Amino acid sequence: MNDTLNFKSITTYRVAFPLKFEFKTSKGAIRVRESIIIRIEDQQGHVGYGECVAFTDPFYTAETVDSAWKQLVDTYILELRLMRPKPLMAYIRQLQFWLKRDNMPMSIAGLENALINLDCIRKGVNSVSYIMGQALEPNISNGVVIGDVTIDELLPLVKQHITNGCKRIKIKVSPRDGYERARLVRDAYPELSLAVDANQSYTYDQIDMVADYNALNLLCIEEPFSMTNLITYKAWKESLAYWPITTPICLDESILSYDDLSYAIEHKLIDVLNVKIGRLGGLIQTRASILRCREAGIPYWIGSMVESGISKILHVQLAALGDTYMAGDLSDSNRYFEYDLISPEISFTDGTMQVPDGNGLGVDVLDNRIEEYSVEKRTL
Repeated sequence: MNDTLNFKSITTYRVAFPLKFEFKTSKGAIRVRESIIIRIEDQQGHVGYGECVAFTDPFYTAETVDSAWKQLVDTYILELRLMRPKPLMAYIRQLQFWLKRDNMPMSIAGLENALINLDCIRKGVNSVSYIMGQALEPNISNGVVIGDVTIDELLPLVKQHITNGCKRIKIKVSPRDGYERARLVRDAYPELSLAVDANQSYTYDQIDMVADYNALNLLCIEEPFSMTNLITYKAWKESLAYWPITTPICLDESILSYDDLSYAIEHKLIDVLNVKIGRLGGLIQTRASILRCREAGIPYWIGSMVESGISKILHVQLAALGDTYMAGDLSDSNRYFEYDLISPEISFTDGTMQVPDGNGLGVDVLDNRIEEYSVEKRTL
């Protein structure tokens, strides 16, 4: 087969999914999940899909649905269509140049995932297995993240997920009552695999509050400190005479690139990495980051972005690489949405999911469902 990708059309959809419940963190709440779906069709009728997982508001990173839409529609896709047909890696090199130039990792990831999906459909291989260069494990366990619910709601929700087979729970915490919430869960479930996520809600002056979590035998505390950047975090940490935190520190939104990860590893700022394809800038950068973690002995695990199955199925497959630190933030599609964009949807039985490893995404994408959720559409 000719390796050249020859596009027939590129369609960009801005979609809006109503959530079944309001998902809260210390930084904000989501009731409707906006996202961007990219559909690329070649001259032979093969189709690849990608998703840009930026949020409506810049509470997670500076990139938003608005800024990503403008960059994708007005720049990247126009420039892509002006290029002569090329093999996949030639397009990837162009995307990596834009990634360095513009610092728009979620936009680049959505476009790159669509290109990789298209190429792997044509080649008859699975996208994640092909890029990572290894086979996938047949099954994964699910992990659940519980948002900033009221303390009265917390234990009933934890019990519900454990009853459904969940082996690992992560709860959102903040200085307001985070330790009390985590203590409540730990006392009720002494053997539960438990982690917490502070979404950078603690100040440096509250380091002793973060150290209180040491007593709870947590897998990790994710993004505890409100940091300006990794450089200021390094300077503050080095200024301390004593580091009181023994719980592993997991970094998420502080690591926006492979270079950030390398800096954090070099200066011992990270114990565990949360891997999200969109945040890292696509599967190519994700592969490099996972290999860097393996090389440095830094455990990694797979997160999620309250995203559609087009992006989330890639995270399901990354969780099947066989050496992740803990079960990912991966639960049933119907926990968040009435209907997902893929078939079959992501679904766990007794806490376990069989991992689809077919061509491309390994699942079917439902064009009619994308159209149904679409609030804006551009085709080139």
